[in-house]
Amino acid sequence: MENMAEKRKEVGRPRIEIDENIVANLASIGCTQEEIASVVGVGRSTIQRNFGQIIEDNRNKGKASLRKKMWELALKGHPNMLVWLSKNELNMRDKVETQNIVEPLPLIIEADVKDG
Repeated sequence: MENMAEKRKEVGRPRIEIDENIVANLASIGCTQEEIASVVGVGRSTIQRNFGQIIEDNRNKGKASLRKKMWELALKGHPNMLVWLSKNELNMRDKVETQNIVEPLPLIIEADVKDG
């Protein structure tokens, strides 16, 4: 008599092996779960369920790496990075001047010209 487990058919989709390094690398460059799922050929919920912590950890590593490069550029005197970091990290702002004009704007009436 055959074993019952051998007779039973597999239920569901075939099992796909997913390389954790690919998931980690994609997460570290900021790919969304949908993008990662598409690359490895599974659904987003599968990625979230099985690799959620790996994605979060590597996304944070990627952000830290990018932040390090931004700081390096700023410290080398890159003007755009200095401005961007000062606004975002130091809460600095461009000075905006406003004027309150109390006199009314002139009324312009255009004559309706008809061809005669």
